[in-house]
Amino acid sequence: MTAAAPGLPLTAAQAGMFYAQDLDPASPALNTAECADIRGPLDPGLFAQALYRTVGEAEALRMRVVRAAGGPRQLPLVIEPPGSGFPLDVADLRDRTDPEAAAGALMRADLALPQDLAAGPLFRHGLYRVGPERWLWYHRAHHVLLDGYGHALVARRVAEAYTALAAGAEPGPSPFASFRRLLAEDGEYRGSAAYAADRAYWRGLFADRPAVPVLAGEGGGALPARTALRRSARLPAAVTERLSAPAGAPGATWPELVLAAQALYTARVARAREVVLGLPMMNRLGSAALRVPAMVMNVLPLRLAVGPRDSLAELAARAARGIREARRHGRYRYEEIRRDLGLLGEGRALVGPLVNAMPFDGRLRFAGAPATVRTLAAGPVEDLTVHVYDRSDGTGLHVDFEANPARYDAAALAAHHARFLDLLDRLTAAGPRLPLARHAVATAAERAEVLGTFNDTAARVPPTTLIGPIEARELHSPGACALVAGEVALSYGELGARANRLARHLVSLGVRPGAVVGVCLPRSPELVVALLAVLKAGGAYLPLDPEHPAPRLAGMVADAAPVCVIGDGEGRLPDTGRPTVLPATLDLSGLPGVPPARPLTPRDPAYVLYTSGSTGRPKGVVVSHAAIDNRLRWMQHAHPLTARDRVLQKTPAGFDVSVWEFFWPLREGATLVLAEPGAHRDPHALARTIEEAGVTVCHFVPSMLEVFLAQGAAARCAGLRRVFSSGEALPRETAAKFARLLPGVALHNLYGPTEAAVDVTHHTCRAGDTGPVPIGRPVWNTRVYVLDDALQPCPPGVTGELYLAGAQLAAGYLGRPALTATRFVADPFGPPGSRMYRTGDLGRWTPEGEVEFLGRTDHQVKLRGQRIEPGEVEAALTALPEVAGARVLVREDRPGDRRLVGYVTPGAPQPEPDRLRQRLAAVLPAPLVPGAIVVLDAFPLTPNGKLDRAALPAPRPAGGRGGAALRPPRTPREEALTRLFAEVLGLPAVGCEEGFFDLGGTSLLAVSLAGRVREELGVELAIGTLFRAPTPAALAAGLAAPGDHAPAGGAGDAGRGGADGDDALGVLVPLRGGGDLPPLFAVHPAGGLSWCYSGLLGGLDPRQPVFGLQARGLRGDEPLPGTLEEMAADYVRQIRAVRPHGPYRLLGWSVGGVIAHAMAVLLQEAGEEVELLALLDAYPADQWRGRAGPGEAEALTALLRMAGFDRRGEPSREEVLATLRREGSALAGLPERTLAAVPDIVVNNARLMRAHRHRHFAGEALFFTAAAPRPESWLTRDAWRPYVGALVNHDLPCTHPRMTTAPHIGTLAALLAARLKELDR
Repeated sequence: MTAAAPGLPLTAAQAGMFYAQDLDPASPALNTAECADIRGPLDPGLFAQALYRTVGEAEALRMRVVRAAGGPRQLPLVIEPPGSGFPLDVADLRDRTDPEAAAGALMRADLALPQDLAAGPLFRHGLYRVGPERWLWYHRAHHVLLDGYGHALVARRVAEAYTALAAGAEPGPSPFASFRRLLAEDGEYRGSAAYAADRAYWRGLFADRPAVPVLAGEGGGALPARTALRRSARLPAAVTERLSAPAGAPGATWPELVLAAQALYTARVARAREVVLGLPMMNRLGSAALRVPAMVMNVLPLRLAVGPRDSLAELAARAARGIREARRHGRYRYEEIRRDLGLLGEGRALVGPLVNAMPFDGRLRFAGAPATVRTLAAGPVEDLTVHVYDRSDGTGLHVDFEANPARYDAAALAAHHARFLDLLDRLTAAGPRLPLARHAVATAAERAEVLGTFNDTAARVPPTTLIGPIEARELHSPGACALVAGEVALSYGELGARANRLARHLVSLGVRPGAVVGVCLPRSPELVVALLAVLKAGGAYLPLDPEHPAPRLAGMVADAAPVCVIGDGEGRLPDTGRPTVLPATLDLSGLPGVPPARPLTPRDPAYVLYTSGSTGRPKGVVVSHAAIDNRLRWMQHAHPLTARDRVLQKTPAGFDVSVWEFFWPLREGATLVLAEPGAHRDPHALARTIEEAGVTVCHFVPSMLEVFLAQGAAARCAGLRRVFSSGEALPRETAAKFARLLPGVALHNLYGPTEAAVDVTHHTCRAGDTGPVPIGRPVWNTRVYVLDDALQPCPPGVTGELYLAGAQLAAGYLGRPALTATRFVADPFGPPGSRMYRTGDLGRWTPEGEVEFLGRTDHQVKLRGQRIEPGEVEAALTALPEVAGARVLVREDRPGDRRLVGYVTPGAPQPEPDRLRQRLAAVLPAPLVPGAIVVLDAFPLTPNGKLDRAALPAPRPAGGRGGAALRPPRTPREEALTRLFAEVLGLPAVGCEEGFFDLGGTSLLAVSLAGRVREELGVELAIGTLFRAPTPAALAAGLAAPGDHAPAGGAGDAGRGGADGDDALGVLVPLRGGGDLPPLFAVHPAGGLSWCYSGLLGGLDPRQPVFGLQARGLRGDEPLPGTLEEMAADYVRQIRAVRPHGPYRLLGWSVGGVIAHAMAVLLQEAGEEVELLALLDAYPADQWRGRAGPGEAEALTALLRMAGFDRRGEPSREEVLATLRREGSALAGLPERTLAAVPDIVVNNARLMRAHRHRHFAGEALFFTAAAPRPESWLTRDAWRPYVGALVNHDLPCTHPRMTTAPHIGTLAALLAARLKELDR
């Protein structure tokens, strides 16, 4: 037989306290204590005897707790009598300056001591004399011994015993029941049917495991602290009286009303419609429990719905019903409920604030001397505990707040405490039948501050229009420079005259105030002229982004019904049935160059911008002249421009930031500098423009600002004076980095939706600031409200939804009155008839009167400044037959790397993610196309049936990523390289056999990898080496070891350990050598190198081999070919050595396309099949013949174009090389002999091309046009038609040099992959 364990078991409540102490043995948080204030004569000796007798009667006090094999046990402890070790301190403190404070210090010091549960005794008393007839009795016990009710039983028995002893009598029989009987009842319950029923009840009630609202955010995440913050106050007598006898709520007790008030307060502060309060319960339902001083109490979760239409009486009645239900199942332990729900392992809370309403009689008498008892410590505080009690001393109800300092600071606790007291006052004064929506949590002073002081923005502005100040500049400063775009410069007079003539033409077509005119032009002087012309004609311009898919543009035109659309005739705009105006084809010279007459008023619309729509349909926001004029006048006042300023315009015209970029400088006499089309995505291109054009003011979306700072581009922009940032949250780290890199430049954080004329708040960042970057204060004549769910103002520090009001509100949504009425609602705080806009954004006021942005109320997101409604993307996905269901969200699986990810469940046929993305790209703007799509059998759901977003898996990168590819490193070099690959590519891990370019690598990222390899491994990595050895394993095998002194031009052939790197300069270079599909052969452009095609690899099938064909002569030791036919024949021999017979796949960019066509003809004449001929902005020899060939300067320009730089007129080879090095180009690492040979190769290729005579290729040519405006306007792809069987075209929104750079090469790869997939079927 097994020997019985020593001692006694613990109650379930005691066990909870034991394990809580075990989590932090040195914590005093589980000490509980009370203090009785005794007024009258007292005999300390008799008092000690009364204490000793009571301890002898209370068996639970004479226990210590030890570990045992079967769990903790409590063992009896001998307590020595007074004078022989009894734990009692007696002190006369009357001689102290402040006796009561001295006693308090002694109590606090004792409370701060942790207790050794195995040693004991686990209680202590103190008797402190603080006046002639005033005594403070301090009683401390560990929570494993006593709960609050147990303290009260002990205190009452001590008073009875003392009273008897003082009268010379023996105290009566002990009132305490048997502690062992209590233990027996506790054990019997745990094996009973009632226990099982209680467990089932709680598991059912909380099966959905609700998030727990607390005043400091979401519940969980903080353990009880060793100490607690505390605030105490007494309710005014009138409030106590109204709580005790509530008119209109018969039957409601004051504890129920207090619970209801706390539920309301928590719901409002936490923005919740349901709360879970903690309800401390005596839990003394057994026959012995009511008479045993011990630890029995429990905390039960009280789940309450709180609706704005409820009244206090209804909420109190709901609380009363919940309390009754909880009591029926109240013996089941709080800790067990958490365990059953799986909350313990997740560190999640079960309840929010605890509300401890104590309607006990706290009065005691010690031989006639009255005493009142107050609680000093009630045990650990996980979040917040509200104690409400009556000391029975005639002072009324007291309200104490105890808080965990890990979640609240003293100021926050004081604010919550004061607001709760104020709310109780107002709730009871208003009567319990008033709807709760009528009550705010803000005090009257806070309400006046947030509505009045923080929104004191009134400023006088003249009644004018957006265009008026610009026309004044044209009149008064016609010779000043208004616009610069590359080599083009226009004065205010020239710009105005062109816009005025076009405006008169628009008026003749019916454009007038209130009319809409579409503008579909890339960023260019012509775009600025068109926008000004629409405004001058009195119309509202509607930007139509040429990069958007045709169906998207057609839908916008159909919805807006413009009078006409201004375009450039380049096929960017689909046939919409609306009149099209092509300014380039119009002769407007006969029209006057002065503005047309127009009855334009500030109330008329100035522009219409379309934003993403949650239903799948974009919505047009109509903004008046008065609204945008207010915005620009504030900006000029706050950040004045002068004629010396140059403002960069880089934001696409469809985004609201573009409005101030376009028009602010033109209104103030500054110069507008246009970035080239697409440059807003390229930080190096922007830095070049800022540097070369002398830009002083510009704007960055925060994510782009981070890239701009991280890649070193900012160092060249010393001429900047101000940078504005908006469009998404600005991280503090980005602002700090900006201050370090550009210390003399001001950074301003702006916020505002399109519906409020661009920006409505502003904040200037300061070096050294910490915490979240605020979005700031409201601008002129605007108001910002932070409102709770009842549309009541939130006090500072409390999160609410942002509502905007004032002069900058949009008129509404074009043709959508119902939607307008939903989002633009009556302003209850403004003048009669005023409106406010519901943003859906969350924020809070700081004490200084600035707003902090805290996210969204819905799932709308901002990604790189683009407002995205996931519902619009989901609607586009579910419109595809392969998709049964779709969900879209933004993930940030790597800090700073936010991307849109789609999740779909399959329809018929089975969806293919790449194909889905291609089809989305045909109907949605690029920012709305998810970067990855994940196919799931079913969406993960929470227990209550909602989408479990946290359970959605991260997308896997492109490429194989299976089996051998993910094998772990075998050597230190492999380990280092896999880590560096993952770091540069932003992946959690990379396998040793995974290819750099397969995983999304580009030439720019290859430069970053080379730099990291140089830093960490001390060896040079030539970019060409990555083509030969694209995996960590292959690269580790071939990289020269430290000390091998590999030349700067390359680290050698990775396959055989060579050191000269010349294989990367060979005629046939395997960009991706493996794969079982027919290879794609990519022919070099004029400069002779094919490295530019590496960016294709991530977008093509991993099984697709890709070889680059490069010019002879790159090594500097070979003769150059004499004819293009000779070159093509040489290349045919090279590819047939790899693939003797077809089908063949050929591709070429620029001159490479002409060579690829010649190769296709030769293969066709040899009887071979050429199934793909892709021409990347390549034009036939006929179009060049008779034109002068390039000289050295043009040849050097070609070298820059290979690096992705569209720059002309570089004066020397040295300066070209310096440019490449400065921009971090891989070409800067080429051997000197190669750099010297490239200009000769360019000149020779141009000469051979001009002399070439094309023959006919019978197959189809797949053409890719660089659709941005170009100087060579005479070039046309249709010149190929005599030389090919068919011509299929795709436009890319870029210049010729940008075609092989991101993001355009990604688009090209996707289109190419789709065609190759068709060929593979």
